[in-house]
Amino acid sequence: MRAVKSRGWKLLFSSSRHADDRLNRDAQVAPLWESALALALLSAALVVFCKKTLSAEDGAAFLWLADSVAIAYFYRRPPRHWPVLFASFFCASFFAGLWLGLEWLSAFEYTLASLAEIMVAATLLRRFFPGHDYFDGVQRWLRFVFLSAIVPPLSSAGIGSYFVAQNTGATFVEIFPFWYAADAMGILILLPILLLSRDAIARTRRSAAGWGWWGQFTLVSVAVTALSVTLLEYKAYPFVFVSLALVWAATVLNLFASLVVICTVTIAMAIQLTGASAWPLPAAPGDDFPQFSLVLATFAAVTPAYLVSVYTNIERRRSARAVEVESSFRQAVENSRIGILLVSLEGEIRQVNRSFCEFLGYREADLLGRNVLDLTHRDDLERSRGLLERFVLDGSQPFCLEKRYLHREGHPVWGELRASVARNIRGQALYILAQVEDIDWRKRSERVLVETKERLQVTLASITDAVISTDAELRINYLNPMAENLTGWLNQDAQGRPLDTVCQIDGDDQGRNIATSLAQCMEQSRVVFGSGESTLMSLSGHRYDITWSVSPLRKHDGDLLGAVLVIQDVSEQRELIRQLSYKASHDDLTGLPNRDAFKRALQEATLEVTEGNACHALVYLDLDRFKLVNDSAGHMAGDELLREISRCLRSCLQKSDSVARLGGDEFGLLLRYCDRERARQRCEALLDQITALRFPWNNRVYDVGASAGITEINSRNYHLGDLLSQADVACFSAKRTRRGSVMTYGLGESAAADQHREILMASVIRDAIDRGRFYLDMQPIAEASDTDRISHYEFLLRMQDDTGHLLMPDSFVPAAERYGLMLAIDRWVVDETLVKNAEAIASAGLNFALNISADALGDEGFQFYLLEVLERTPVPRNRISFEITETAIISHMAGASRFVAELRKLGCRIALDDFGNGLSSFGYLKSFTIDYIKIDGSFVRQVEENFVDLIIVESIHQIAQRLGARTVAEYVEDEPTLRRMAALGVNLVQGYHVGRPQSLTEFLFDWQPGKAGKGGRETETA
Repeated sequence: MRAVKSRGWKLLFSSSRHADDRLNRDAQVAPLWESALALALLSAALVVFCKKTLSAEDGAAFLWLADSVAIAYFYRRPPRHWPVLFASFFCASFFAGLWLGLEWLSAFEYTLASLAEIMVAATLLRRFFPGHDYFDGVQRWLRFVFLSAIVPPLSSAGIGSYFVAQNTGATFVEIFPFWYAADAMGILILLPILLLSRDAIARTRRSAAGWGWWGQFTLVSVAVTALSVTLLEYKAYPFVFVSLALVWAATVLNLFASLVVICTVTIAMAIQLTGASAWPLPAAPGDDFPQFSLVLATFAAVTPAYLVSVYTNIERRRSARAVEVESSFRQAVENSRIGILLVSLEGEIRQVNRSFCEFLGYREADLLGRNVLDLTHRDDLERSRGLLERFVLDGSQPFCLEKRYLHREGHPVWGELRASVARNIRGQALYILAQVEDIDWRKRSERVLVETKERLQVTLASITDAVISTDAELRINYLNPMAENLTGWLNQDAQGRPLDTVCQIDGDDQGRNIATSLAQCMEQSRVVFGSGESTLMSLSGHRYDITWSVSPLRKHDGDLLGAVLVIQDVSEQRELIRQLSYKASHDDLTGLPNRDAFKRALQEATLEVTEGNACHALVYLDLDRFKLVNDSAGHMAGDELLREISRCLRSCLQKSDSVARLGGDEFGLLLRYCDRERARQRCEALLDQITALRFPWNNRVYDVGASAGITEINSRNYHLGDLLSQADVACFSAKRTRRGSVMTYGLGESAAADQHREILMASVIRDAIDRGRFYLDMQPIAEASDTDRISHYEFLLRMQDDTGHLLMPDSFVPAAERYGLMLAIDRWVVDETLVKNAEAIASAGLNFALNISADALGDEGFQFYLLEVLERTPVPRNRISFEITETAIISHMAGASRFVAELRKLGCRIALDDFGNGLSSFGYLKSFTIDYIKIDGSFVRQVEENFVDLIIVESIHQIAQRLGARTVAEYVEDEPTLRRMAALGVNLVQGYHVGRPQSLTEFLFDWQPGKAGKGGRETETA
């Protein structure tokens, strides 16, 4: 029972700032049934206590405390819990009344009266005090007293007095004051304690001086209670003295403790005045007071203390809040990022915060007592002094000023000063409150910004690009001087105008205009560049070639500010490009297209024939006798003649045709939609025009001619490189055949085609020289009487083309001789035999013969090189023979005579190759010493069938015998020819019947020292 009762008081004394939060926490701490049980026990106990202890002899209670407990429970619980609490209190009060001896009807009626008071009080308090702020001010406390202790008891006293009057016969007026006073006083002294208990206990526990407070509270409570009881014991009606004691307690204790003392003393006085104590009341100095008067006297005794405690609490809380506000203000001032200082009216600094000290670099002690003008920069000193004097005289309005202060290190710092005057209640000025904000960084930023802006303005005014800026609505807000020059608008006149009104730009080659580009720039937030041939039309109508770009301009947070258009005048550059393009595609002298332009036109023509059935003609035209004019009349005459020829060619061509100067005195013509035969006719007419042309210069008249080569462009012949080569070859063939003629190129059926093949072969030969695709074969030359006896070998040249086929000398030597490639081939043969493979050839003991071309025979450099190699080669020089054709000797008679002599002097042998091919050779034999004379195979091959050939062979042999030279018969292909040569006395024979050629490389590879009989026959030294 005691544990449940303690639990009930603990639940009753719980409170919080907000009613709903408190109710939720209570619901979490104690279930509803525990609260209902505690309420029942406490209510029953207080009912019994009040009826047994605080009631007079007539049964009327001096104080009624049970309803205060129930009001606290109902106030703290949400209305949905009230039915349970209602039932709990009803049962407790009803059965307690029965236990006290009341009839069940009276107990029921009195319980209903109490419940009426409880419900009214709880409802009013929850409505008007949901935040438990009933002691925050005098007005709120008065409202609390009115809503809890004055209004609710009316219902209880009214209902209870009615039932008592019905049951006892007493009048309503007699019962109502006693009942109302008991309920009101009980609620007034107990309900605040119940509502404040939890917060008071919690604050005491949190406070470091909690135990001291409890000691003070206990000491004062015991002293005042004892004093009051003693006064009541020994003095009749000592209400004034009790009131003084309670007032003293209210001044030294807090609100909760004061209310507890007042409640304790009131209960003690009630016990004493109702005679419930064992001590008799002291004799009264006069008549006895009725019970109601005693109640009023007791109420009057405790009311001053009650009022003092409430008012003292309010003032204490107000003072605490003031101290808290002042402390917070001081803390805010001290921690403020803005410098704050108190300045006397004379300008003396009385107080400063840390920010101001840090702003100027001083300590607080260094600043206190100094005049604020001492901290002002000299340039702002007079202005600040005058402003301070005026402000002190008439400081009704605060002012703001940007000024410079002197830092402790001596440099100026900028601060923004805001000052106001503090006044007393009479309006007299006390001091100046000043705030100084550090704006030095802002001033530095402003200076940097100004410098940057000035630099930007100068830069924009100096650059050659036009810069136009707009706002977000594409209205112009700035034009630099270059933009003014290009657009023709002045900056002030263009301000606020739409961009497309001031800047009229034609679209580029992609079809974009400035409006679409601006929209794209704004939408995609990226730089957009104009491309192609854009033009700008100025206000005066002049057009400029330009390039431009537009960029978005945004704030740091991404909001669009506008756009910046940059325009570059490229009129001069584009004009220069057009001129350069013209010069790059045209001949400076004649104004005709040049070779590159002609190739592009030719490429278009070839593309046309591949896509359709068109046919065109390509003509190469080369002037005849132009060098004569150029050399005799000078280059100026030659240049003028070329211009005259160019005009003539233009006048003779159709509009669809093309003509170009390819270089020197060569011209190219493209005759569109013209076949080969038609092109021949037109070219012959054109050549007649050129031949008929007379060119006067310095009193002399010159005439020139021209040769032309034609190739047809069709679906079978359209490769650019082939066409140029064909036309060139045809023109060259025309000049070789007969100047002033026209030669057409026919694939495989013309002299031009043959020459073209030689040109192509020359290309193959050059590639073979570079890539080393030449090889040497060796063919034996044997004794005619015994072919097993090898005199020596002739090294024969072979070439591998780019497809891998081996070519015989007849296939490539003519082209090599015509295009000057034999010298390189001869050098390769010398290096291959006398340098690279010299050791192997010397080891094999080979006697061999090398062929020397006419070009090599006539080249002194080659002669010097060969003689130098012969000096160093390990091959014995008496084993080396050189075969020279009679044509080469006749062509280079003097040089050949000296060179042959040098070779023979070194020990080498000389053979006259292809002898008899021209009978003019006999006259030159007396100038040379010859070792071998090789009879041309054309006489040997048919010697058995042709009597003339037989006579020629016999004659050559007889001449050789007279000259002391041995004869070699070529092309001995069968046994009858061999016997015939032997019968005629020919010394040596060569041909397939004697031995087929074999690879020199393979022969040398197979040759190894110690192996005999290589090749099947031995080589003798002739």
